Amino acid sequence: MTGSIDYVAKDGRAYITINRPEKKNAMTSAMLDQLMDGYDRAEADDDVRVVVLQGAGDDFSTGHDLAEVGTEYGATTYDDKGRPRKPSQRARLLHDKRYIERFERIFKFLKPTLSLVKGYCLGGGLYLAEASDLVIAADTAKMGHPEQKLGLSGAAYFAAWEMMTLGPRKARELLLMADVWDAQTCLANGLVNKVVPRASLEDAGEEWAERIVRLPRDGIVMGKAATNLAMNALGIDAQFSYGHVLHALATNVRYEPDEYNFMKQRRDKGVRASNHEREAFYTEKEKA
Repeated sequence: MTGSIDYVAKDGRAYITINRPEKKNAMTSAMLDQLMDGYDRAEADDDVRVVVLQGAGDDFSTGHDLAEVGTEYGATTYDDKGRPRKPSQRARLLHDKRYIERFERIFKFLKPTLSLVKGYCLGGGLYLAEASDLVIAADTAKMGHPEQKLGLSGAAYFAAWEMMTLGPRKARELLLMADVWDAQTCLANGLVNKVVPRASLEDAGEEWAERIVRLPRDGIVMGKAATNLAMNALGIDAQFSYGHVLHALATNVRYEPDEYNFMKQRRDKGVRASNHEREAFYTEKEKA
């Protein structure tokens, strides 16, 4: 199964569900395109006053499918001696610009957005939650940017928003340490609005959605427009201008012999094994 993005609109709500539970809702590029289609539909439907984003199964989303990471810049090219060449900077910038525009689309969406987070919410999945206006988390939520251990070390699409929300030091901790925070830690640091028991997550989402849909349509849209203007005045949305540049540079790092090269290990051992080795590399160093 490659997964899907499911869309249902009713009672003033658009429910968008990331549906790939067997992979913890890791998203392929095709799924991310489907996700944008869902937001386009919701924005065009005058009866929709709030978008509720959720994941199927036990998790929200572990972000971009790591099986695609490293190949998203296009097919490998070779020099005249048959040696593989790295993707060009122009290919990197073009892809990363298109990638960040998806999160910007949600961030600047013209209607209120609510994410219901349970289980893992990592990497690109966390960006989806951060791009939403409101986040309710289940007590099972685990949120963070472990993908920073691929070598990014702070080149994040939502770095400005995270600094505003968490404060500069906690934002740097989230990215540089690349830890996964539990629900209460996320609540204490402002990543989520509230935490509820897992069994109550959907009910809590319905309660807030109902309160939003009772507001007038024009009031909802003008309120969101005011929010977007405030974000612009604070300089937060500047992250969408520089994020893809920093990401393109960060994905072109040179690994020294004593450093963990995830891309090379994934090529040789596969995604699952290289993921475990990556985590062990850092935790074993910490214990040493």
